[in-house]
Amino acid sequence: GMPPASASSTLTAQVQRSILDLIEADGLEPGQSLPSTAAMSERFEVSRPVVREALSALHATGVVELMNGRNAIVRQLDDHLISLFLTRALQATGEPLAALMEVRAPLEIQAARLAAERATADARAELVDEVHRMAALADDRYAYALADLDLHRSIADLAGNPALLWFTGAVRHRVYEAIVQVRQHRAEHGLLGIEHEQHEAIASAIAAGDAPAAEAAMREHMASVSGIVAAIESPGR
Repeated sequence: GMPPASASSTLTAQVQRSILDLIEADGLEPGQSLPSTAAMSERFEVSRPVVREALSALHATGVVELMNGRNAIVRQLDDHLISLFLTRALQATGEPLAALMEVRAPLEIQAARLAAERATADARAELVDEVHRMAALADDRYAYALADLDLHRSIADLAGNPALLWFTGAVRHRVYEAIVQVRQHRAEHGLLGIEHEQHEAIASAIAAGDAPAAEAAMREHMASVSGIVAAIESPGR
């Protein structure tokens, strides 16, 4: 007869992992086809329905694309899954903005340091230009918030570590919400302009290729933002 549900779901999970390993081992790129269900059934020594079930689970999580009558195709990675898990994890803390900053700060500090060490001269110059362009947006809360996000993305990009870029991308919409709230708080307390000075200090240090200064400037920036987040989220403390 049929194996119990738990055994079959464990088997499906094992086959999902096997398919992920296959994608990596065979160096399959986005847009390329996986082997047929029949071929994978033989390769993994499981029935075709189990392979199909594993594929549909991978389709649901955005790893592969399923087409009728064709082999599954590797999808372009996107960060919606990491994003979903992180959002749920942050919400569970009860102080999602503070929890976000605790996770984000060390990554941003490391990104600034690596950007100073690794970026090309052209990329460094472009970063300085990007910060200068932001000055014109200082009075527009939402436009500056988006530019702020883009600046941090540029820094993560210059760090040259795709995993770092992915991770910062995955929390992007949460960070945007935080930035807008932080700017509103600064505006109400006459503190606008501080973050732009901090952005300039970070960009200058990266542009100078000064890793310790870049790290220190980003640490100061993150501490400043974390302080405001704490004032917003737990004002009684």
